[in-house]
Amino acid sequence: MNKKNQNSNFHFVQLEAYKQPAITESKRENWVEFGEDNNFYQFLIDRYNGSTTNNAVINNIVKLIYGRGLDATDSSKKPNEYAQMMMLFRKDVVKKGVADLKLLGQFAYQLIYNKAKTDIIRVEHVPVQLLRAEKCNKKGEVEAYYYSDNWQDVKNFPPKRISAFGFGDKTLEILFVGNYTVGQKYYSNVDYIGAVPYAKLEEEIADYLINDVQNGFSPTSIVNFNNGIPPEEQRELVSRQVSATLTGSKGKKVVVSFNNDETKKTTVDSIPLNDAPKHYEYLSEESQSKILLGHGVVSGLQFGIPSSNGFSSNADELKNAITLFDNMVIRYFQDTFIDGIEKVLAFNKISLNLYFKTLQPLEFVDLNPIVD
Repeated sequence: MNKKNQNSNFHFVQLEAYKQPAITESKRENWVEFGEDNNFYQFLIDRYNGSTTNNAVINNIVKLIYGRGLDATDSSKKPNEYAQMMMLFRKDVVKKGVADLKLLGQFAYQLIYNKAKTDIIRVEHVPVQLLRAEKCNKKGEVEAYYYSDNWQDVKNFPPKRISAFGFGDKTLEILFVGNYTVGQKYYSNVDYIGAVPYAKLEEEIADYLINDVQNGFSPTSIVNFNNGIPPEEQRELVSRQVSATLTGSKGKKVVVSFNNDETKKTTVDSIPLNDAPKHYEYLSEESQSKILLGHGVVSGLQFGIPSSNGFSSNADELKNAITLFDNMVIRYFQDTFIDGIEKVLAFNKISLNLYFKTLQPLEFVDLNPIVD
């Protein structure tokens, strides 16, 4: 929003603050929108693709959650049930669900029943970003989800209603699993929600530096139009056009000006940024630190980032960090995932003590459960 003073020809552009995603029950449709323009999932995916640190941390956490795959401590005692579980939740299906749970805060599976609807015979992954919850019933229950290949173009990709698990009368339902988020009943926030602005900042820093290099390290500039002070409406228009051209990480460095009188030509005054390398180094380190904190990373050494927290050696720090991180972060995701799929197994009368086999990044880490 622009702040203006009628007695001045200066216009200051105030950057819009980051906003938490809004969850809105559509007045015209039966589904519930998630985020600005009903597109918060894509916003998170963009932050994953654009931020180096955010991308690396999410990738590594997903690997740690999945480990060496889903297993059961009582598989030898219940071989038939174990075989059914492994058939339903194949490795690729589990991997995709784990990735969605971490990156997007929830995951979804398509459940396919037999004709008599007495057993679930197949489970398929559904990209959770393609689903929107239906408005809840009087009991607060979500009875269905809407699927669309493009929520920004529902005219050409009309949403299809699919019953939620336990609410359908057909042989196809959706299992939707997420973490509880205070104040939200339809969708879950990602666990790193507080770090999302810093992921965006890291993207902007990278884009700005690339643009700076491509434009010969041109300094910041003030554009002066020296041909009189136009009416307020025209000043607003010019300010918006110049701001749109010059601001942001991808702003252009060249101003094209047309003048009838050389004495009234547009001037561009440069404002150099002192100690620019230190400035960018600080922003980069601050972004990285906040992203790691947002993901609950105990030590940067877990992901190859040197740090010093007072441990006697890097080996001590890494060992303690991995153990603490596994207990506080990884197992929480694993429990959430297992709790979600146990509902499906229970429908098929399968009862197993499930767990994820630990990846064990170091020889001294032994986090596998003890088999009874």
